[in-house]
Amino acid sequence: MSSALFGILQLDRGDPYGYAQVTGLLQAWLQDAGGFAAIGLVVYLIYALSTPTDKSESERLRVPVSKWMLLMGAISLVCYVVLLVLMFLNRGAQPVAPIPTTGEAVRAEPPTWHRELQPMVMMIAGLFALLGLGEPFARDLFKTLRRNVSFNASGAIRFWGSLNAYASELLTRNRVIALAGALGTYALIGVILFAFGVPRLTAIWTWLLAVGAGVFLAALALLMLFEAEGPVWAIAKLSFKEAVRSQLLWVFLIVLLPFLFPAQWFVQIKPADELRTTTALLTAVMSVLILFPAALLAAFGIPNDIKNLNIFTVVSKPVERLEIVLGRFIGYTALMTLALLALTGVSVVLITNTAISEKAREETYKARVPHRGKLEFKSLRAEDRQEKKDFEGTNVGREFDYRRYIAGHEKSPQRAIWKFTSVPGEMERPEGDKVPVEFTFDVFRMTKGEQDKGVMVNFTLVTQNAPLRQPTKDEGAEWQWVDTARRDQYLARAEEFRRQGFQIDRAQPGDPAWAKVNELAEEFGFFEYKGKPVFDYAVMGIEVPAGLFRNANNPKTPPGKDEKGDPLPRLTIQVKCESEGQLLGMAEPDLYVLLPELPYAVNFFKGAVGLWCRLCFVIGIATALSTYLSGILAFLGTALIYITGFFTDHLSDLATGRNIGGPFQSMSQIVKAEQSTTPASDTAYTRTLLLGDRFAAWVFRRIQNVIPDIDSFSWGHFVSEGFNINTEYLVVNVLVTFGYLIPWLIVAYYLMKSREVAA
Repeated sequence: MSSALFGILQLDRGDPYGYAQVTGLLQAWLQDAGGFAAIGLVVYLIYALSTPTDKSESERLRVPVSKWMLLMGAISLVCYVVLLVLMFLNRGAQPVAPIPTTGEAVRAEPPTWHRELQPMVMMIAGLFALLGLGEPFARDLFKTLRRNVSFNASGAIRFWGSLNAYASELLTRNRVIALAGALGTYALIGVILFAFGVPRLTAIWTWLLAVGAGVFLAALALLMLFEAEGPVWAIAKLSFKEAVRSQLLWVFLIVLLPFLFPAQWFVQIKPADELRTTTALLTAVMSVLILFPAALLAAFGIPNDIKNLNIFTVVSKPVERLEIVLGRFIGYTALMTLALLALTGVSVVLITNTAISEKAREETYKARVPHRGKLEFKSLRAEDRQEKKDFEGTNVGREFDYRRYIAGHEKSPQRAIWKFTSVPGEMERPEGDKVPVEFTFDVFRMTKGEQDKGVMVNFTLVTQNAPLRQPTKDEGAEWQWVDTARRDQYLARAEEFRRQGFQIDRAQPGDPAWAKVNELAEEFGFFEYKGKPVFDYAVMGIEVPAGLFRNANNPKTPPGKDEKGDPLPRLTIQVKCESEGQLLGMAEPDLYVLLPELPYAVNFFKGAVGLWCRLCFVIGIATALSTYLSGILAFLGTALIYITGFFTDHLSDLATGRNIGGPFQSMSQIVKAEQSTTPASDTAYTRTLLLGDRFAAWVFRRIQNVIPDIDSFSWGHFVSEGFNINTEYLVVNVLVTFGYLIPWLIVAYYLMKSREVAA
C-alpha cells in the first residue's frame, strides 16, 4: 500500500490482510518460523553435545538436551528430507504466480491455505522443529506464567502502598505549590476563554484536560499492573522508572513537540491538501518521537545492567532469564504506549479544533467506509474483436502500469465494470433514500479538449434482476438487456412517469421525482446516470436510489447464472466514457459504494494502532539483540531491520529475479561501465555470475522472512485520505505482530541462557 500521486488512496499492492488471510498467515508462519527453528535446533544440538556438561553443573543447566528435543528434531529432519525429494521429483508444488513484467504493479498474492503436498510437508516439518526448539522455552514460559499471573487482592494493597509512597516522594511542599499553581493557572485560562466566548480555544482547553486525565488514569492502571506478584512486573516497573529518569523521552518531546501543531499554522498549503498534509506530517513526527527513543531505551537496557553490574544482583535472586527479557519489554512498551496515547490525543485535539478549509473537509475530514467490488474490463465479444480475445483495458505506456483505460466515444462498447457479490443491508434504507457512489478516475487526453471541462461519463447500475450482455459487432456500442421483455416494461413505466410530469432523467435526492426513480429502481433493478463531467484525479461522486439495493437484496430473487454458469453479482456498475479522443483510466479501488461515514478522530486513533505495532517491533527486536550484543550494536541492528522493512518490494524483486540483473551481474557491469540492458555473453565468467545471482536470490528469499513489512502497519495514508481503517485489518496487524515477536523472544531466551552472568 502506498499513497498515490495527487493524494489519491492507491492500493497498488492489494487490499490489506483481513480475517480471510489468517489461516494462510498461520501456515506461512509455521513454514518460515519452523525453517529458522530447524536451523537453530541443529546449531543448538551441536553446541550442547559439544559442551562438556559433565564437568560443570551450570553448563548442564544452561544447555539442556531432552529426549523430546531429539525426537522432534528427528521427525522434522525426516519431513525436510521428504520435502527435498518432492522438490527433486517436482511433485506436489503449490502454483507459482507469474512474475510481473517491468513497470507492472506488484500485487503480492494474499496468503491462503495451500493443500498441495510440498507446502503441507514444509508446514509439518516446521511445526516439529518449533516443538523441538521451543520445548525448554515453553517449559520456562509456563513456569513464568505460574509465577507472575495471579488473581488476588495483594496487588491492589501494594498498589495503594506504592501510590502513597510515590505521592509522599514526589509531592514535596515545593512541588505541591508548583502543581497547584499550574492547575490553578490552567483553570483560570479556561474560565477566561469561556467568559470571553472563544469556543474553539475553549474546546481545545477542554479536550486537552480530557487527554491529560485519560493518560493519568492509564498510568495508574499500569502502576497497578506493575504491583502484581512476580519478578516480571518488578523488572517492568524498574525499567519504567529507569526510562523516565533517563529523560531521553523528554528531550525528544521538547525538541520535536512544535512539529505536532497543524502545518497550516506555519506554511501556506493548498486548501484541499491542508488536512492531508497535516495528517502525513503528524504521522511522521509521531513515528520519530516514539520509535527512536524506544529503540535507544530497549537497546541499552540490558547492556547497561551488565556494564554497571546490576545484572548480578538480579540473577542472584530467584529470577529466570526469560523474566528479565519479558520485564524489560513490558516496562519499555508501557512507557512508550503512554507517550503514544498522549501524543495521539493532543494531535487529534489540535486537528479537530483547527479551521479546516471546506474543500479539505469534503475530501478528507471523514472516515469513509467503502464497499468495494471486483473490476474487469469488457468490450465486444472476443470473436467479434480483431484480436480475437477479450478486452482487458488499454495500456497507455506509463512506466507504472497501475490503471487501465477505456476509450471515449459515444459509440464505444468499452466498459469498466465493477461487480459486487454482496450488498450490505445498511444501504437499503439510508437517510434520504440515496446511496453515494464515489470515484477517482485518471483522464489521459489524446486531444487537448476544452479548457476547464471534464470528460463526459455515463454510469449504469444493474442488479442480478436486470443483467446486461456484451454487444456483438452488428449491435453497436450499447449493452443490451438479457431479458428484452423486462426492458420494454421498464421503458414503458419510465415513459408513464414522464407523462405524469416527473423529470426522472435528472431527478436529484429531495425532488418529488426521486421517489419515482426509487420506485423504478426497486421494481426493475436498473438505474442510469448520464453525462457526469469527470476531472483528472478529482474525488467525485454520484447519488443513486436506495431502491436499487432493495432490489439487489430481495430474498425472492436470488442471483441466477450467467452464460458461463457463474453466479450473477448482486450489483454491477458499468462506466462508459463518452468524450471522443479521451481515455479514462481506473483501478479497482477507484470506485466504491459508500456506507455511513465514521468520525475522523476515531480513525486517527485507529491509525495509532499500527504505530503501536511498529513500536512493539522496535522494542522486541532491540531487547532480543541486547541480550547478546552491546547497546550500540543492538540499536544499529534494530535500525537496520526496521529501515529495511520499508523496502520489502525491492527485496521481493531481488528474491524473485524480477529486477534486471542480480547483484553480482550488476557489480560486473558497473566495473566494466556497461549498460544494465547489455546482453550477457555466454562465457564461464558470466555463468558464474548468474549462479551467484541465483544463490543471492535464495538468500534474499530467506531474508524476506526476517524483515517485517513496515508499510502494512502504516495507516497514515488511510487517515489522511479520509478512508476508514477496518477493525479486522488492525486485529490482523496485532496477530502478525505477536507472531513476529515470538521467534525473537525464543532467540532472546536462548541468548540469555547462553551467557554466564552469575556472580
